[in-house]
Amino acid sequence: MAHLTLATNERAFNKIVERATEVFAISHSDSGSFGPFSASYSAGVRLEGGKVDLQSDGSIKISELDVIYDPLQVTLGLDIPTVSIGGFCIIPTPFGCALRAPKITLFAGNPDISVPINLSGLIRSEISGAFKLLPKYFINPAKGTLSDHDAHDANKANEWQLYLDPVWIDIDLIDVADTVGSILDGLADSIINNFLSWAPGWARGIVRRILSPVISLIRSALDFADDVDEWISNLLGVSLGLFDFVVQMVAEFFASRNSIFKVEDPFKMLDGSGTLIPILVPVRDLSIAVNENEMVISTNIG
Repeated sequence: MAHLTLATNERAFNKIVERATEVFAISHSDSGSFGPFSASYSAGVRLEGGKVDLQSDGSIKISELDVIYDPLQVTLGLDIPTVSIGGFCIIPTPFGCALRAPKITLFAGNPDISVPINLSGLIRSEISGAFKLLPKYFINPAKGTLSDHDAHDANKANEWQLYLDPVWIDIDLIDVADTVGSILDGLADSIINNFLSWAPGWARGIVRRILSPVISLIRSALDFADDVDEWISNLLGVSLGLFDFVVQMVAEFFASRNSIFKVEDPFKMLDGSGTLIPILVPVRDLSIAVNENEMVISTNIG
């Protein structure tokens, strides 16, 4: 029979996990090229909310954990095949061309155009998963040669730490603000108009006809779906892998980077009083049991 038992109910466990998620904050950037189309992003990620349910099989289910992307800067790039306009002969002679039209080379860059899109706070995804409680013993390097009492007083004692070890984790895109649709709507036309901004008004119709294959390429490269949610999900989740990265970071955060509960070893049984020092007892054989009502930590002491 265990010498010491600590128990916490589901409501208290929710608070424990909530405090853990409040310190989660990461930033990441990545890019990719897909034929003539390229994209990159720079994102800051934090967590909010979440509902914790203790399960009868000993696992812990977390649902409705919101992933907030703020900031989220996405840049779309297009590499347009080089196009030459002009250079034809205006005044031919038997001895060659006396006068040629000016020759203009377009789209020599790579990418030829970059379009930044600010999606900060405009999309939201949601994480759900099942976890097992994993106890780990932490030998505090700061303790060094300190006695147990000195380490306790200096807050440098060894600890039993509890982590949430993922059994499975899923992430879903659940909300895209209407603003995103407005941003994407007409973006191709905006890019095309920027391409033609150098041309005088009377010449834009002529240039547009000359560049019609390029304009078609721009539209097909962007390939905006009717469903904005699907387009964003494919770009960030599939093409650039942002959602997979978030899942990996959340799994590592709970499994190894941030313990949700700690038990100091030795454990303080009684406070000191007057000339008496605190009573500390070694914690041994720590075990954890979870049911649908509570989490129970059992351990031997001494």
